[in-house]
Amino acid sequence: MNEKWSLSVLTCICIGLVAISFRYHPSYTHSAGKVQTIIVDAGHGFKGSLDARDGAMGMEATEDEISFNVSKKVVAEIQKQLPGVQVLESRPTPYYVSLKQRSDFANSNKGNLFISIHCNFAPKIREVVREGTKTETYYVKSGKGKKAKKIKKTRQAPVYKTYFHPNPANGTETYVFAVHKTEDKEEIIMENGDIFQNEKDDESLNVNINDPVVKQQVALWTKQFFSGSVKLATMVEEEFTAIGRQSRGVKQRQKGIWVLQATAMPSILIELGFLSSRPEEEFLMSEEGQQLMAESITKAVKRYKEIIEKNNHTPGPNSK
Repeated sequence: MNEKWSLSVLTCICIGLVAISFRYHPSYTHSAGKVQTIIVDAGHGFKGSLDARDGAMGMEATEDEISFNVSKKVVAEIQKQLPGVQVLESRPTPYYVSLKQRSDFANSNKGNLFISIHCNFAPKIREVVREGTKTETYYVKSGKGKKAKKIKKTRQAPVYKTYFHPNPANGTETYVFAVHKTEDKEEIIMENGDIFQNEKDDESLNVNINDPVVKQQVALWTKQFFSGSVKLATMVEEEFTAIGRQSRGVKQRQKGIWVLQATAMPSILIELGFLSSRPEEEFLMSEEGQQLMAESITKAVKRYKEIIEKNNHTPGPNSK
């Protein structure tokens, strides 16, 4: 009886120590909420050569080029306005980087925020219009067997013509991973258990990711990732509105975006505008337009960082 009691006490103590070390180590504690590492991801990229484009294409501009140029300006602005923050690029050159490489890069560098920059495109609107009728000839059989004959007949058939019109879609959008992808996000976090440890060589930081306490914390972090993602996305759209851009709001992509659900941190994907809209294409091609967008994104990041650190609350396990 005493041995069983001692074993139970010892088990409770061990579990308690795991929970305490996991929940209250400075690497994990919510009281140390900081944004110290930001991953900036320029969408798409040139494949093979500078002639092999990837992504949306306007009349002149290409998504990979604009997203790359704006990303570089975002990096420069963050470094200027938030000198204490480390900014890393998942696509530092004009060339394409796979989606898995991007998310692996963000996770291995223990990012606190992941910002992916893209451009949108809306196909032309297809309109089918009935424009009168035409006489159509057809044949029917009369009789049976060898005596059957084909009788020629005519009828009036409608005539349709297809027109394509420019799509009026315009404005910015910022995406977060969809709520129904929460389980995917939890799985990614669990598979990347080592990202919870900022010093892998320190044995005291070893965490058993199969421990129920850890699983419970992962579920909590996943919810916080979503909350943090929405918070940052909302601020980004507010800053776009402040410079006169049309905001289409914060949205959840129902078809999962890999870089959003495979990154263990608050993650957003920004659509700067529609390259199918000539005015927006011209704006995004201009040096002034790119700089304004970069400054707006940076202002949102700065606001987010200030709120997170003011509230002394981290939206994920990667805060130090």
